[in-house]
Amino acid sequence: MYDGLFTAFRHAGNRPTYHGEHRTAATVDVRSSLLVFACCIILLASLLTSPATRGHKRWFTIGRNVFAIFIGSVILLVNFGHGWETSMVHTKVQYKAGTSQELDVNVGVYIGLRGVNITMQGREPEKIRENVNFNEQFLWSPSWEQGQQFYGPHAGQINQEFREAQYRGVPFPILWVAEYFTMDGEDIRWGRSYRRAGYVVYALLWFSFSTWVLANVLLFLVIELASYCAIITGLGLLLANFLYWLLRWGPSLQIPLADTVLVFSFGWCYWATMVMGILCSVVGVTLLVYNYYWPENTVKFLHDCGRPKRNSAVKKVVGATPDTVLASRSSSILQHVRKRRISISSESRKHLSKSLPTKTKPLSTEDENKNIDKSRGTSTAAIELTSVSTKDRIPLTDPDTVEYFI
Repeated sequence: MYDGLFTAFRHAGNRPTYHGEHRTAATVDVRSSLLVFACCIILLASLLTSPATRGHKRWFTIGRNVFAIFIGSVILLVNFGHGWETSMVHTKVQYKAGTSQELDVNVGVYIGLRGVNITMQGREPEKIRENVNFNEQFLWSPSWEQGQQFYGPHAGQINQEFREAQYRGVPFPILWVAEYFTMDGEDIRWGRSYRRAGYVVYALLWFSFSTWVLANVLLFLVIELASYCAIITGLGLLLANFLYWLLRWGPSLQIPLADTVLVFSFGWCYWATMVMGILCSVVGVTLLVYNYYWPENTVKFLHDCGRPKRNSAVKKVVGATPDTVLASRSSSILQHVRKRRISISSESRKHLSKSLPTKTKPLSTEDENKNIDKSRGTSTAAIELTSVSTKDRIPLTDPDTVEYFI
């Protein structure tokens, strides 16, 4: 009974069920997708904390956070992306080595800083009864070494991956394109040039990302240093563009494929790096100039935008004089002393009593201090109050209006 239960619907008798391999092409770049997801989480966290900021400063804080996260995420994406040079053609090409059958396919090549990604999608799957959709990646990182010639154990990483692709039976068009990046002799050194350019740009992009993070930190401390870091970030990105264009060896890469030619051009990573470099440079120079000529307005715009004014709790009394304002302040201090049961010296009491109007009852003498000390059971902590000039403490914008704090 049990044997029939466990062997039901199995074609190999008592053997366990075995499902065949279901190979699918990569649809997205996992590393780039994770970077986008992480940046979106950081952006969402900053948006969720924005209601804690009051007034118009909330919108300024949101804009500043979005701008900072956007620049940083673009720098990371172009560092790990496969869009520095791209090419795509539509042609009829031999599908696999050893067969004369040709398929109508789209072949795309995407060169990044760490390697090359080659795709092939068939347009006539009914000819071979197979879904032709391949996506192969050949890397020269993280080793970044050229290695020896050919495909031995001491060869470069991309050469070894090319040999593995041959053993796996990768379609002929993908192997044809990848072989151009493995050869290193005579006038065929594109693999070496792209590897060298990728390594230099890779280091510059990490440097630019670190200076951008430092600029955002220094923006809350020293605005001038923050502007310098933003300028350095922009110059680093622009230098990465220039060196990538300069270090590519020889003429532009062109790969003949059947009746067409793969002609490469700069992709979205190259142009995004250039745009971010110009943007960071402009922002840094603008911030530096504004901070040099209008430092107070710059600090107010960056740090005090939307912050409630310090005199928001100020009351305006029409027709008051400096003496009445000083008396009101002294009365408030005395009320606080009585409420908190604070002991003050006799000199401070005399100074406050002189400032009070005639109808205000002055504080008692030192005996009150003794009673307070006995009830609290602590020693007298005398608080010396210094007298301040009325002109220094009370700015009068209108002779008939006096502003004072409660």
